[in-house]
Amino acid sequence: MSPTDRESWPSTPGGYEPAAPARPTRKENVLARAAGAFAFVMGCIPRRKSGRRALTVLTVLMAFAGVALLSYPVVTDFWAHARQNNLNKQFASKQMIDLYRKNEIKIGGALTRLVIDKMGACPTCKVNVIVVQGISGNALRAGAGHYPQTALPGDQGNVAIAGHRTGFGEPFRHLDALRPGDLVVLTTPIGKYTYQVLAPPVDGHANPWITHDKDVSVLYPTIDAELTLTTCDPPHTSKNRLIVRAKLIKSQIVA
Repeated sequence: MSPTDRESWPSTPGGYEPAAPARPTRKENVLARAAGAFAFVMGCIPRRKSGRRALTVLTVLMAFAGVALLSYPVVTDFWAHARQNNLNKQFASKQMIDLYRKNEIKIGGALTRLVIDKMGACPTCKVNVIVVQGISGNALRAGAGHYPQTALPGDQGNVAIAGHRTGFGEPFRHLDALRPGDLVVLTTPIGKYTYQVLAPPVDGHANPWITHDKDVSVLYPTIDAELTLTTCDPPHTSKNRLIVRAKLIKSQIVA
């Protein structure tokens, strides 16, 4: 064997040269420097009186922000509960019959009661909420609102109702649990109307289905008397819309 061959022999026991440590990438270098700079700044803050004050103020602000974030659902639910109590009294008043017949219920006024006693994918999930007229921010703080440009409950066409999925009583929290055959009951001052969730396909979709937040086609008039329920998806965001479509199967006129 030539000297050249000997020089090429492994220099470590076992015949393997240890791998050279991998060089950090440019991104890793930048992140390491940023982390070092942040640690240096945070280490310097307590040394200065002004720095300690700034850190204290920052801590207090973060604490308030955390409390506000955690209390948001509680506060909004309390608000919606108070609104629902007032709406229940309004809905039971005798003048509601005339206002409803003339379609003169103002934005934010009680329009109908929406009840779902059972959802296919969540038999214990229920909904019982007074739906107001209108879908403005203030109107929807009651929990659920009727799109004014759509049909009234029991009428021919598309009755569209939007509801909160998080906060403000979150009446449509489990709307995705509805399944074909489930019943949705709308009670108005003049009648009671039962809708049944349709079997897919519905306009080429499953039922329920998800669409983007600008899809107004779900509000278009329908040939039959139908009900469209809408809410945000996924929960805690307004990125998309969850849609459920149902068809009127029973009407009971009471006034």
